[in-house]
Amino acid sequence: MRASASAAFLSLVFATTVAAQGRAGGISGVVEDSLGLPIPNVEITAILAAKSVRSDSVGHFLLAGLPAGNVSVSFRRLSYAPVILTIAVAAADTEEVKVTLGVVAQELKGVVVQAHPDQLRQLVAFETRRKRGIGHFITRDQIEDRHPLMLSDMLRTIPGAILINADNGRTSVRFSRVARNNCPPQFFVDGVEVTGFSIDDMPPGDVEGVELYAGAAGLPPEYNRLHGTSICGTVIIWTRIPSTARKASASTP
Repeated sequence: MRASASAAFLSLVFATTVAAQGRAGGISGVVEDSLGLPIPNVEITAILAAKSVRSDSVGHFLLAGLPAGNVSVSFRRLSYAPVILTIAVAAADTEEVKVTLGVVAQELKGVVVQAHPDQLRQLVAFETRRKRGIGHFITRDQIEDRHPLMLSDMLRTIPGAILINADNGRTSVRFSRVARNNCPPQFFVDGVEVTGFSIDDMPPGDVEGVELYAGAAGLPPEYNRLHGTSICGTVIIWTRIPSTARKASASTP
């Protein structure tokens, strides 16, 4: 009788353990910089699980529905060094973490840092090209009207633009006129070419305007580099200048 009771108890423990292992876990926490300040809009991806979220305005995030065990998680944000951590996730539990990202400057050759007047002149050139209607353009007004969670959401209405979700959770841009899917467009931020860039590395709130060219035709000559990939398309992003942020005008009675 006692042996039978022991066997039943062990079976119950085994069944409970198996059920617990089958239940998903999660990771929550906060992302900060080296000064302890929260970092919003960090892309957090469980690599093998292909789940991705972004930190909120105070740096908090929650990755739910993860398998129990060691999970590799990447943390990416423009201007910060990316970090990949292996985090032990318990079944039916949430692991709390604090992640620190260090600021990193991309190494650029022969680049002069532009002051605000220079960028304002570039935005005038942006408006001039937009009015000519060569290429496709996204303005700050359009971004504010749509309130996108990610910048790629604004590209869904651009003719010929194709969004591809990679296995690592990142969004890639392709243009339909280019037959090969492995032909990524070149990216420029404030006139400077950037590499290894994903469209969603730039938060929509930081963007003043976007120019998109499906090929070399119509592309401003300063972005048509000799050894570039302009044939695959070009995406030019202009960031906001804090002093030029629009203020809502009071309506007259």
